[in-house]
Amino acid sequence: MTKGIAASPGYAAGPVFRLQEAELTTPRHTIAADGAEQEWTALQEALERSKADVRATIQRVAEQVGAEESAIFESHLMILDDPTLADDIRAEIVANGKNAAWAVDEVFGKHEALFAALDDPYLKERASDFRDLKKRVLRHLLGIAEATLESLNEAVVLVAYDLTPSDTARLNPQTIKGIITEIGGTTSHTAILARNLQIPAVVGCPEITKLLATGDLVALDGCSGEVICHPTPAQLQAYQEKQAAFRAEKERWQASAKALAVTADGRRIEVAANIGSPAEVKAALEHGAEAIGLFRSEFLFLERDTLPDEEEQFAAYRQVAAEMAGRPVIIRTLDIGGDKQAPALPLEKELNPFLGLRAIRLCLEQKALFLTQLRAILRASHYGKLRIMFPMIATEAELTQALAVLEEAKAALRREGVPFDEQIETGVMIEVPSAAIIADKLAPYVDFFSIGSNDLIQYTFAADRMNQKVGYLYDPGHPAILRLIKQVVEHAAAHGIWVGVCGEMAGVPEFAKALIGMGVQELSMTASLIPRIKHEIMQGRYREWAEQVRQAL
Repeated sequence: MTKGIAASPGYAAGPVFRLQEAELTTPRHTIAADGAEQEWTALQEALERSKADVRATIQRVAEQVGAEESAIFESHLMILDDPTLADDIRAEIVANGKNAAWAVDEVFGKHEALFAALDDPYLKERASDFRDLKKRVLRHLLGIAEATLESLNEAVVLVAYDLTPSDTARLNPQTIKGIITEIGGTTSHTAILARNLQIPAVVGCPEITKLLATGDLVALDGCSGEVICHPTPAQLQAYQEKQAAFRAEKERWQASAKALAVTADGRRIEVAANIGSPAEVKAALEHGAEAIGLFRSEFLFLERDTLPDEEEQFAAYRQVAAEMAGRPVIIRTLDIGGDKQAPALPLEKELNPFLGLRAIRLCLEQKALFLTQLRAILRASHYGKLRIMFPMIATEAELTQALAVLEEAKAALRREGVPFDEQIETGVMIEVPSAAIIADKLAPYVDFFSIGSNDLIQYTFAADRMNQKVGYLYDPGHPAILRLIKQVVEHAAAHGIWVGVCGEMAGVPEFAKALIGMGVQELSMTASLIPRIKHEIMQGRYREWAEQVRQAL
């Protein structure tokens, strides 16, 4: 037995298919000055073909998995369109006399090495983007066919040194029953897409490509990271039984998906989905979402050179409102800054952008931008049950300023005779510890609180959740976090408003139960997690969870 990193839950057992890419040997030779333009033209053609490949991948992933996941490949388009990258390659060709393939290998390789050397695990994984694109461009330059997975017609466990984002996007869950890679982490594209495709996966499994060849038998546990190479008949049968039990359990969860989530002792909990674009509404409803608890509006602003106008925003918000057919939709106002940068909205470089001008702070500074978005949301509220939520509120003054801009938008629409929901609900995203501490001061102004547990945890412990060196501090079950959440719930109840949670805690059964026990009334999560959470709610008792939380606190 060997062990890697559990990346996607589930079990798989069966024959191995070891992915072996066609060997890419980059030809390296100097060129005469009069041959530079010919090399440059060949490169441009290879780049255009590569872009076409990526666009096709974006469409396929959006249709099969979701628009949010396809954004992985939007960043690939940005890299291929980057004029600085193209200029660097051209300089290698023209100034240094290198052939196009050599120049591509050199320039993409430098970027790959730069990211690979970083300590941050999330950023470190981005090296795979440059490695993927380097291979893609070189294949087009050299006329080498891409290794294919589509032709597989039997159930296999895929084993590879690594899977590029493009490899993972081509996986078919009907034939790929499990994934094992030699490198990678839980934040890698392989892990993210495997989870969304619901394929069990173990990554970072040392020397797995030396231990297994195509046709060998293997068993993997995507919950613990264990891998058994060449399992005995008894081990193989045990894993197949685990696989069947896990599948049956998922079917039981799915049976609960369409029902309302009510505990065995009658406590009603609204279970909602987090989405990043209108394209994800269909999947949310299929998984049993009763509402949209977090609609990340920044998808309209990322990966583009121009800001969306009021009409474009209105169309997107109206589409979601209409498709949800009266079910609630919480739209988080623009949350740009920190890790999310909009090319059309250049921001000054900050020493610590996560603690800088972002989210509501940016919107209050750029009032025209904020007004445009609020007008679009208000107009769309005429077509469904929309709610407005302000992110990263830290003080009472910020909230009153945001509400004042909202009132300004409402007044303008009234003057223009434009209909909107006059009773539209507003809320605060509780993700800054100061907001949790002064929840009693904020509650009188709004209709609900939604706790963004991801940021609340990392800001409370001053620990980046993507940094493995301080990962031990990122603890959702720590008393400090539970006490903050309990305090928010108590202040909300005292003022007659409800509380939801839209961070990762909401989708983890043990934490979902604790949150409900503290009095949280709505849980919002990745759509694929909804069936299990609903099942857990319907099997449990609120009073028992409340007592467990009381003792824990």
